Amino acid sequence: MQVYKNSQELIDQIRESYHKFIDEYEGISDDVADERIDQVDKTPREMLSYQVGWINMILSWEKAEAGGANITTPTPGYKWDQMRELYHDFNIKYGSDGIQNEKAELGSVVAELIEWIDNMSHDELFKPGERKWATTKAMWPVAKWIRINAVSPFNNYSRQVRKWKNFNLRDKKPVNS
Repeated sequence: MQVYKNSQELIDQIRESYHKFIDEYEGISDDVADERIDQVDKTPREMLSYQVGWINMILSWEKAEAGGANITTPTPGYKWDQMRELYHDFNIKYGSDGIQNEKAELGSVVAELIEWIDNMSHDELFKPGERKWATTKAMWPVAKWIRINAVSPFNNYSRQVRKWKNFNLRDKKPVNS
């Protein structure tokens, strides 16, 4: 697992992996974003919704804790063994307003995530037990939650979107006459 020396390294990795991911959406429009292929587990829209959903969820945990609320993880109405259902709800909530709007929403939540990280102390980010919502049996620091739910999926999904495009769009390219 990647270990970061400081918040700037984490921020740089988020930016880099986010840009790799979002750049893969070039040429993907609403009329094809939901097309499923056997070679890739999720559609491009589902991958986008997953990212928007998870980053929003992490930010909501932080806001709830800062406001003194009790946090239910992953989110009220869902247990950790109900991720498939949660991801379906992400698709409904974030994926129904058009791929361009969803890409804009992702850009906005990534900017908010980076701003939050930039304002955290080193201990808050890298020391386990600094946030109630991040305190589990595993005792992960906040940075690991961010890596697992933002950086790693951006890296994985950028490869998956590229693979999806290679299989799905190669036969749909316009022919020059």
